[in-house]
Amino acid sequence: MKSAAPRDASIDLLKGVGCLVMIVAHSSLNLGGYEVFKFWGGLAPVLFFSAVGVTAAFQAQKYKPRGVLLTYAFLILLGFSFNRITDPGFLKEVEFDIIQMVAVGSSAVYLLEYYLRPRVWIYFLLGALAFGFKFILQFVFAGVSISGLTNLFFPPGIFPIFPWLFLFFFGLFAYRIDNYVNLGLALGFGALLFSLRQINIALDLENKWDMSFGYFLACSILLFAAFFVLRAIPFFQQRRNGLLTFLGKNSLLFLYVHFPIILYLKEIRIHRASKLIFQHPYLFWILVLGLTLIAMFVLIWLAKWKVAAQVFSRLSVWIAMALLVFAVGILIPSERWTYVIEIGLGILTALFYPQLGNMFKQKIS
Repeated sequence: MKSAAPRDASIDLLKGVGCLVMIVAHSSLNLGGYEVFKFWGGLAPVLFFSAVGVTAAFQAQKYKPRGVLLTYAFLILLGFSFNRITDPGFLKEVEFDIIQMVAVGSSAVYLLEYYLRPRVWIYFLLGALAFGFKFILQFVFAGVSISGLTNLFFPPGIFPIFPWLFLFFFGLFAYRIDNYVNLGLALGFGALLFSLRQINIALDLENKWDMSFGYFLACSILLFAAFFVLRAIPFFQQRRNGLLTFLGKNSLLFLYVHFPIILYLKEIRIHRASKLIFQHPYLFWILVLGLTLIAMFVLIWLAKWKVAAQVFSRLSVWIAMALLVFAVGILIPSERWTYVIEIGLGILTALFYPQLGNMFKQKIS
């Protein structure tokens, strides 16, 4: 696991599991006691961000900074198409969603790896500092809301840099450290969480968006336990085909496809109109996964059209798409059409993102 392999199957598996869990989170089923699964589904970013932190370290071993950082900069801008899907008024109050946080976290790990290559324990300390810095910023700016600062750098916000940056650092640490340390940290954080609850310390365990100390402990337990399992069982490191690896390799496309499908199915209230799904809500998740896979297979097949690949190998096309992401919400009064166009822009970004990287990235000689 410590080698500089260009692609590690276990990392794709980790992201693939995150995709499945994300379906649970975004479905938000309030049926038959299924509300409890929303908490566990909400932990999906733990798997995504930690895996992406490892991938960013690989990038630092292969590519020069200018091209990598330009690629991430475009991802930040193009990723706002997903923000529009989840929040119609995203232009009024700019926030980082999952795609922007992926780009920012990846950039941070990349720069550290390329220029400093710190020792592995430094990443654990940086992760703890990234979480703790949230409290310092909230104290300093208590009662003050600054547009472009509050929601981007610290809560409230969807995925502010502090504290969510800690998962990228913890992920690379867990990937590189001796695996028994991962087991020890998972058990240690678990014991701390259990002990604090036993003495009735208020942990606010389900407070994801303000990232309470309790939620931080839950994230850390999942992260270190997941890496321990992946590294302890050789099968996971060798598994290069299958559903989870497919989802992991195409996680950006999955993000743009599954969410609109969930929204549409809930809009037509299929989870209540269908007696079978109403009685067995987990079938809703299976239906979403099935429709998402079908759509992804079709889109990937269409993207193999040579003319399309040539079109998206032009920088002018990507600049136009980035401008459209923001212009559509301003120029088109219909929310429905804006929503559809943003989905289309997001899907095109996901399908042809490798071409964007190929234009910018220069390999280290």
